[in-house]
Amino acid sequence: MLKRITVSVALVATAFLLVLSRFPETIPVTWDMAAIKHFHLPPPDSTASVKYAPREYYESLPEHVIYKTYPVYVQEFEKPGYVDSLRTLEPEIMFDPAKLKTTDDWIKAGELVFQWPVAYTPFNGHNTTLKAGNLTPGKTSLTLDGRYEFNRYVITEKGKLLIGSLSCASCHTRILKSGEIVPGGQGNVVSSAGLVEAIRSERIPFPVMQQATRQLSWAPWAPAIFKAMADTKEELIRYFQAIPTGVVDRQGCGYLYPLTVPSLIGIKDIKYLDHTGLMRHDNPGDMMRYAAFNQGMDMLTAYNGYIPAAKGDHTTLPAPTEWNHPFGYVGKRYSDAQLYALTQYLYSLQPPKNPNASPAALTNRGKIVFAKAGCVTCHTPPLYTNNKLTPVNGFTPPPDHFRKYDIFNVSVETDSVAALYARRGTGYYKIPSLRGVWFRGAFFHHGQLTTLEEVLDPKRLRAGYVPSGYLPPDVKTMAVKGHPFGLDLSDADKKALIAFLKTL
Repeated sequence: MLKRITVSVALVATAFLLVLSRFPETIPVTWDMAAIKHFHLPPPDSTASVKYAPREYYESLPEHVIYKTYPVYVQEFEKPGYVDSLRTLEPEIMFDPAKLKTTDDWIKAGELVFQWPVAYTPFNGHNTTLKAGNLTPGKTSLTLDGRYEFNRYVITEKGKLLIGSLSCASCHTRILKSGEIVPGGQGNVVSSAGLVEAIRSERIPFPVMQQATRQLSWAPWAPAIFKAMADTKEELIRYFQAIPTGVVDRQGCGYLYPLTVPSLIGIKDIKYLDHTGLMRHDNPGDMMRYAAFNQGMDMLTAYNGYIPAAKGDHTTLPAPTEWNHPFGYVGKRYSDAQLYALTQYLYSLQPPKNPNASPAALTNRGKIVFAKAGCVTCHTPPLYTNNKLTPVNGFTPPPDHFRKYDIFNVSVETDSVAALYARRGTGYYKIPSLRGVWFRGAFFHHGQLTTLEEVLDPKRLRAGYVPSGYLPPDVKTMAVKGHPFGLDLSDADKKALIAFLKTL
């Protein structure tokens, strides 16, 4: 009898594990309008209007078909005949939800979505024109075998080759000094060299780039003092050249105000997404919506009637099959299954092995400093964030916000432009997690600082300071104000604190 009971329990346990390993019976609906309105925070200007594309329009957009992709190598590492060999291959559709049975299946499929490029350029050459020596020095990392992770070769038709770019992985892949690839990390594979060359040579006419920049950055409620685009080709080139690794000029941020790329590792635990906490994150459906908006769907949103993706007067949605993102690619949407798979992959990401090995006495002292200096108030263990929003200078939270959102009503006095005068603005910045700071290289919202030592250096507050990270074009010095915490610590305490932070 005991043996039978044991066998039965084992069978039940096995069946239970099988159930747990399968994906949910119902995949969330991405374009659920009630959920979209709930998970977006409003603009800081209460008179501003934000209206999202109707569900019928969204669902009429063509869907991505995800094919097998292949790595791009720089010339110095590309094997002879590699590119021509790709033209002999048949196209392979890789994403098929009918074949996804377990959680692991969905995670692996999500990696395909993560790596899927959304912009394509026909390539007719016999070897890459990409040279390691032409990449922006110090701003782009390659793998040990010479792969450039920003691009992938795509085959949708035998004999023809496309170079694909602008995948999730393009910005959210970090390559460590050891050569280890960190999916989901703060990116360091983006190079502006190709774009700068295209602008300089007029391969992309300056008026086209000028208009695209306006579409990406203009917020109707921003004061005229904040420019939406460059006045000259030379200014635009200098701007792109000034953007360091780990920082990106993305849609919805202000011109001359690029934003640091967040690490996606551990994002399952983060309650507000984006620097400004623009979107709440309560469940996988919210993560799916966030991915959809950030891969182009926010360009279909009407901001005080202005639709960035629209043509002409920018007030009417283009036909679903006829709109192009300002980055140049044809507007498509991910299926709900693709976005669900992507979410499962993002939730599964793990940090790389931490190579930092400071003496235990030093890190223990740093842990004590972390607590005594009050860092734990905002960066609360174990997530090292309290998952709250902090209002920026110039914004007073309305009374009802304290009922709706998680607010820590103290401003850290960092630059507030992105939170007040950009389309992603909410009047807040979210309090970021400090997990994984050891493998990041861009700090503060615009990436002006590149090391923890610089973050804790009081000299950065001075008007004549030259930050090691982002410095706007035509600006020689700039104080990096705000977040004064820890600046008055002794050198010994700072050293200990930094040692502790690098263990997180």
